Formats: sequence, structure tokens, C-alpha cells
Amino acid sequence: MWPMRLKRICLAFCVLAMTGLLFALLTLLASRNSSSIRLPTSLNFVGEESSASQKKQHPENLLHEEKDSDGARVRILCWVMTQPQNYNSKARAVNATWAPRCDGYFFFSSDTGNTKPTGLPLVSMKLVEDRDKLWDKTQAAFMYIYEHYLNDYDFFLKADDDSYIIVDNLRYFLRNTKATEPVFAGRRFRPYTKNGYMSGGGSYVLSRAAVKALVEKAFKKENNFCRKHGGAEDVNMGNCLENVGVSILDSIDEKGRERFHPFDAASHIDYANWPKDFWLWKYNYHPIKVGLDCCSSTAISFHYIRPVDMLTLHYFIYQLRAYGVSADSVRHGANGVPLASHSGVKGRV
Repeated sequence: MWPMRLKRICLAFCVLAMTGLLFALLTLLASRNSSSIRLPTSLNFVGEESSASQKKQHPENLLHEEKDSDGARVRILCWVMTQPQNYNSKARAVNATWAPRCDGYFFFSSDTGNTKPTGLPLVSMKLVEDRDKLWDKTQAAFMYIYEHYLNDYDFFLKADDDSYIIVDNLRYFLRNTKATEPVFAGRRFRPYTKNGYMSGGGSYVLSRAAVKALVEKAFKKENNFCRKHGGAEDVNMGNCLENVGVSILDSIDEKGRERFHPFDAASHIDYANWPKDFWLWKYNYHPIKVGLDCCSSTAISFHYIRPVDMLTLHYFIYQLRAYGVSADSVRHGANGVPLASHSGVKGRV
């Protein structure tokens, strides 16, 4: 009788001990999981970082350093047109996302005499902030580049503060173009100039030789082909460059898809539903493609991007990774069976 009772006592003790151990283990795991949870306090720009730190964060990315035909890195300076009222919204979003991926960048604005925003590389001049003054502002910015940075970079990108630029694709696009070639590229429009001009909203890029010709032959010399004040900034730029011997570097890809875009991606994808009398149909130099063929897989720019959408784009491009997806799998497409295509449903009678 006693041996049997002893066995039951030992069994009960073992069960209690194992139960206590399991409870302690579950408690420990729960505490570790709960301590790792961090809820965002608000949507802000705390994540502002340099291009180098962005690349270090994602060593698995497929990007690589693009070089020109001589084997040297393509050096790009980006200047962003902004204004004081946008310093803490649009400009900060640009500063927190794509701008640091340029080799050098600054924001160009008017001088209001107010305190300059912290952390924003700003160049300001006494200019009037008005849409009719955009051309004056653009001339001043390229004059500033000519005087301070012309020989430090190969290409010079102009963008608005509501544009998102995929700088890595811009560098890839320019890899076989020499800075000594007088060329410019962007979203090519057809009216007003002989060979077309580049959309201001879609952003455009000039080679070093193009900037040199623009300033020395158009801005600094009296002429009757390059407007001094007023008018449409992008049309004026096209006229000036055309008359000083700067050639157009066409930016469509091998499938005829555009790389520079004057609107956001959704608008271009849905463009088939836009009115047929909308101006872009007749302005665009090349036939417009719609749907997912609207935009190149190496697209460079999108326009009218809100600050929160700029952060979202940056996440999708530089942080999100689809598990197991490589460039080859994207190229060849998915091979899943569309189950809805199977006819008939059979079950047990």
C-alpha cells in the first residue's frame, strides 16, 4: 500500500514541477515579445538619412553603382525648386527620401529674411515667389550651379518639391552618356519648339556641357532667342537649349515606355479613362501608353506627390522586398494557375 502511495506522490510532484516550468517559460516568452513592440507616435520625418546609410540598411538590394562608359561613377547634382511655405512639408519629405541619393543636392528658394529651416541644404536669393517668375528662378539656379559646381558633377537635375525621383534609375539611364556631350533629357513634349522640350513638372536633366552652353551662350549674351523674364519655364528652357546646340537625349525605354512622368503613377496607369481632349494627348512627343505599360520599369520621376505619398513610395522602392522575387522572375512573369478558369464543380452525390 505504501509503495503505491509513494509512487502517486512522486507522480503528482513531477506534474506540478513540469507545469510550473512550462508556465515560467511561457511568461518569459510573452514578456520578451511585448517588450519588442513599438507603436509609432506619429507620422514624421525622423527617418531622414543619408544615401550611404540607406544602402547599408538593405544589403540585399539589387542596386549597384552605375558608371559611365569610361568606368567612372556618374555624378549627379540635384536641385529642388521650393518656397518658404513648403520648407516643413514638401521639402522635408524630399530631404528625408530621394534627395540624399544624389551625389549632391540643394533646395533653391526665395529669401524671405526668416530663419532658415534646420537640416535643409538651402540656397536662397531675393526673388519673387510667383508662377510667372519660375523662369527667373530657374535661370538663377543654373547660374549658381555654373559658378559653384559646374566641374564637380557630370549631370544636373532640376526637380520640383512635389516630385519623387528614383535617382538610381537616373544614374542607370545616363551611364552611357558623357558629361562632355551637350544633351538634356526629360518628358518630351512637342509644341512650341522645333525638336520638342522637356516637361518642367516631370523634371529634366542637363549634362555639364549643356549647362555650360546654356549659361555662356544664352544667359550671359544678348540674344533674341532666349527669353529673359516671364513665360513658361520649361518651354523657355527648351528654346534656349535648342538655340545653343544642345541635343535631346530621348528617355523612352526599349519598349517605348516613358521614364519621366508629369503626374503620379496612378494617373498615368489610369490615363485611358482621361478625357480625349486632355492636353497631354497632343503635347506628348511619343504615343502615350496606358495601363501598366504607361511607365518604364526603370522610371525616373513622378510629379504631384504628397509628402506622405513620398514616404510611401520610398518604402515600396527601397525597403519592401517580395520574398523569392528576382529580376528574372519578374521578367518572365508569374505562372500561377487561374483557378476560376476550371469549368464545372464536381462533388459527391
